[in-house]
Amino acid sequence: MPSQPVRIAKVEVLALSASFDDLYDSPDDVPDWLRYPASSHLVLPRHGQYATLVKIHAEDGTIGIGECYGLPSPQITATVVSTVLTPLLIGQDALATTAIWERLYQAQAAGGHNRGFYLEAIAGIDLALWDLRGKLAGLPVHRLLGGPTRDKIPCYASPVALHTDPADSARQALGYVTDGFTALKVKIGRGEHTDRAHLTAVREAVGDHIDILTDANCAYNLDQATRVGTILQDLNITWYEEPLQVDDLANLSELRRRTGLTIVNGETHFTRFDLRDSLLNNAIDVFMPNIARCGGITEATRLTALASAFHTDIAPHGVGSGISLCAALQLCAATPNLRTYEYNRLPNPLRENILTNPPTFHNGHLHVPQDPGLGATLNNDTVDRYTIAHH
Repeated sequence: MPSQPVRIAKVEVLALSASFDDLYDSPDDVPDWLRYPASSHLVLPRHGQYATLVKIHAEDGTIGIGECYGLPSPQITATVVSTVLTPLLIGQDALATTAIWERLYQAQAAGGHNRGFYLEAIAGIDLALWDLRGKLAGLPVHRLLGGPTRDKIPCYASPVALHTDPADSARQALGYVTDGFTALKVKIGRGEHTDRAHLTAVREAVGDHIDILTDANCAYNLDQATRVGTILQDLNITWYEEPLQVDDLANLSELRRRTGLTIVNGETHFTRFDLRDSLLNNAIDVFMPNIARCGGITEATRLTALASAFHTDIAPHGVGSGISLCAALQLCAATPNLRTYEYNRLPNPLRENILTNPPTFHNGHLHVPQDPGLGATLNNDTVDRYTIAHH
């Protein structure tokens, strides 16, 4: 690692979009379950996969690559990075990751921009800085974070989407089991009768030896969630993700008390301040940060430490491109209080095709990239194919 400052010379930002239409012969062939994979998409359907990539160039020529969460529009975070944050980065010491994070956060915190797209933009920058830092040191990021605590990451397949027919839910679940997963997540949130039909079909198809997780994507109020919780208990399902609105902390705590189920939350927690409130209100059992949303690795390490102080496990959210996948695996490798990782299996060229060296999966585990930095090498031709204008 250089003993002198490594100055930031240039910041590039790329908005990527991979339309679902391109994966099928005709737009009419895109299945409804792909456009509406979760209850939260019934209002705003999915049209493709998105990511915003950030490239930070140091004066010595080293380039770090990061990712901002891209949904629902990668152009938004790309514009925040290029117009608001880049002027605050040029000339800064790229190794001063904590100092830069605080500089960017405090620049807008007093103006109310302490969550949402602004934090996702900071996340992409922070991941790029950690990638650059690892490349300069010649080490994978998990080594810089004090790991590894493990070299392969337990994971589950996600999601069994909102199919119309319970038999289709069962079929998709069985496909994941055939692929080597021992755990999978089912999207719910369309009422107790529909949820019961699909969950029962999945349980009967995969058997009792497969762990089933559920995700309601904030579909219910307390009484509805309580009734659905009874269904989960009947089917030996304990994981109950986002059953209520994520900030409904009092009722999340009450739901924990009523059902005894594992309440999972956190993919929309952007900072340690959000997690602090959930923990103090006894509203969470497993914390689920998305590393491309929650301020990157710098804030994620604070979040995991805070969770451990409350004996709470983390299970990172897995939606994003191959860059955020590699970044999440670096965090997982260095985190003692890791429970599992969400390995999203919806069709996604940005996850599967933009890397020349994607992480490998075997027997229910993803292997941690060992190359310097985040361990990800871009396939530039593929990146160019999916890059769209953002100004």
